[in-house]
Amino acid sequence: MINKSQTAFYRKILIAVLIDSGIARVPLLVDATGMGRRTVQEVINNMSDINITCLRTGSTKSGYYYISDWGVLDKNKIKNQLQHTSDVLECYLNKQLILDLVEGVSMSEQRLMQAMFNQQRLQIMSLGVHHDEYDDGYLYAWESGVYPWFNDTDGSVNQMPHECYPEFFKVSKEVVQNVLNYLDEKDLAGEVPTFYQLEDHFGGKWNEESGRMALLGICRYAFLSDRFGKEFYDKLLTPMQHPSEASSMCRPLKRDSNIYFM
Repeated sequence: MINKSQTAFYRKILIAVLIDSGIARVPLLVDATGMGRRTVQEVINNMSDINITCLRTGSTKSGYYYISDWGVLDKNKIKNQLQHTSDVLECYLNKQLILDLVEGVSMSEQRLMQAMFNQQRLQIMSLGVHHDEYDDGYLYAWESGVYPWFNDTDGSVNQMPHECYPEFFKVSKEVVQNVLNYLDEKDLAGEVPTFYQLEDHFGGKWNEESGRMALLGICRYAFLSDRFGKEFYDKLLTPMQHPSEASSMCRPLKRDSNIYFM
């Protein structure tokens, strides 16, 4: 067990390394580490306690932090111990991100956001499996790469984690929205398609964006989110009118065995 002083020290060197690598704004640091916004800001404000000089430049909205002086600390040695620091603080830092930081790879905005998405995905899945957080549909969506459209917010409450990363889901927000709106319209009209009919409507099995695997994922996400009723799925899964891999669409989600971290 480490004491509070050691925890504070490890937090400061972790945040300093991330800032030095280009993850230099508070929201990105929150996403990268899983720390609260207030905690991150407090760590930055108190870096001088360990002789690290952290300064800010730019406007309130577009500004960022940078490390101007590491004091007596060896920056390279700290980077090489980053995995240990992450483990001590129980942060779920993405392994590729750690390697990039150790090797000094510069982080483009796109590469940084991809790393943050990977990081967020692991955090969501870990919280879902080990702490029973989130509903089954939301957890499945993150695990399978289906954009969790039902979980979008309307601006009246805080955003859900996925809303920062729409472009990084394998099945895009646009495709999920189009498929679910289509199914909703057909359900209301009493014209629920079979799975093969759904597949044909959206361009066939091998369609790059909305092919079979995407449709299977979207429909399972809908089922696990308690959308549509039994008659809907009975029609969608009409015998001989769906592929064999669709047979498991309506099975309950077993968090301890159906969620894969790799």
